[in-house]
Amino acid sequence: MANSLPIPPDAGDGPGDKTRVLVALGAALLIGALAFYFVRGANRAPQPAAEAQTGLGPEERAYVANVGVDRLEISRAENFLHQEVTTISGEITNGGNRALAGVELTIEFYDEMNQIAQRETRSLFGPPGPPIPAGDHREFEVSFEHISTAWNMRAPAIKVTALQFSPAK
Repeated sequence: MANSLPIPPDAGDGPGDKTRVLVALGAALLIGALAFYFVRGANRAPQPAAEAQTGLGPEERAYVANVGVDRLEISRAENFLHQEVTTISGEITNGGNRALAGVELTIEFYDEMNQIAQRETRSLFGPPGPPIPAGDHREFEVSFEHISTAWNMRAPAIKVTALQFSPAK
């Protein structure tokens, strides 16, 4: 003889259960909206006031006009992992009267609508390396393993966003 077990009533039939489902759905929508807001805000182009938030103090800001970024070349090649690597090489020229211990560049890649598709900041020539003497130049090279597919394949904008003066001797 088979034993039969009673089947419990459906747990989703009460009025309180519908309220819980609606509250959970509302909470999920709120979390999704907040996530969208923060992610979209992180990718938004900076406002003009953001220019003042660079790593340049008053002394460095006055000196940056003496620093040139010249002889830029962009190349693309495949690395040993079969990934495409983009390399930007060029020359930093110190046209001022102070030695530079370090230079930081911000490189901005744009899309077809001339909006920033990707922004990268790279430090060059930081200590313990030798400084760039006044009136001299130094070659540099920065590599990118990933650049946004939205990049318009035109030359990126490159700005000096921080300087470090070499201590006076």
